[in-house]
Amino acid sequence: MNRIVKLCDYIFVLRPTLFFPVWTVYAAGYLAFYKFSAAGINAAAPALDQNALSLLGILTLLMGSGYILNQLCDVETDRRNHKLFLIADRHLSPLAAWTEMILLGGFTLVAGFFYGTAIGVLLAIIFLLTGIFYNVAPFAWKGRPLLGLISNALGALLIFTAGWWSQQIEWQLPVRHALPYMFAVAAVYLYTTLLDLDGDAGAEKMTFGVRYGFSATTIVGCMLELGALISAWGLKDFVIFFPALIAAPFFILAAVKQRLSEVSRAIKLPIVFLALAICLHVWQYFLLLAFVFYFSKWYYRRRFGLNYPNFAAK
Repeated sequence: MNRIVKLCDYIFVLRPTLFFPVWTVYAAGYLAFYKFSAAGINAAAPALDQNALSLLGILTLLMGSGYILNQLCDVETDRRNHKLFLIADRHLSPLAAWTEMILLGGFTLVAGFFYGTAIGVLLAIIFLLTGIFYNVAPFAWKGRPLLGLISNALGALLIFTAGWWSQQIEWQLPVRHALPYMFAVAAVYLYTTLLDLDGDAGAEKMTFGVRYGFSATTIVGCMLELGALISAWGLKDFVIFFPALIAAPFFILAAVKQRLSEVSRAIKLPIVFLALAICLHVWQYFLLLAFVFYFSKWYYRRRFGLNYPNFAAK
């Protein structure tokens, strides 16, 4: 059994719990096509078809490759922050991690072009933005306050577009209807920079939180969350409007109370609310979320004695 658990390191170095926002935003783009596109308007969105599911699988592995790259480029910061220790603490060797990252990245980028040039280019841009530009020097946008924020917002746009494009290639509509998701992802990203302030500052990683401080970051994050709420209402996208409405008080509370526990709660709950909204349209998604959540809990408890993931505020 211990050998099986250790082999799971190769799965969990992909950080599968981070797939939740990827899958959720992708599914939102898929649903938005059926609500807002002339080609799909007034049609009831079916459960994700074979084309949408296979593209989602490729996108998942591509993002997993990027998450490995993030850990490979962030070993010192991860040690300081006492997290993401599979590579930082050498439970998985750098050589094994590099090999897995290159194989997954190469496979998914090639596979993307079998869906057409536009999809292939879209996936390549996603990897460049969220993988190379975000993590690798001399770019390393994750360590730059505004570029880190922009890259996360653009990542949401591109993933939303991938969900839309799984049905039909369109240009202006996906950009317009991705706006509330860009605001929401940017808001959560800003709050995540507050969880690692000391470690990031010690590693000279100039995130938004390090550069502008706790108070300013909570206020800007709250404004972005309200931007998600307002834009969702304006676009009549109720898939995200109601989750944003429920999540808004948590962001406001974090901005008012200025406590890390409130920030942590504001990070965890919005994606849960949005994922549940997706489940109302695609009920099978709930089964996937539940499986990954409890599989992750089993792995981290058996491997490291940790209670993770969880919804507890720090």
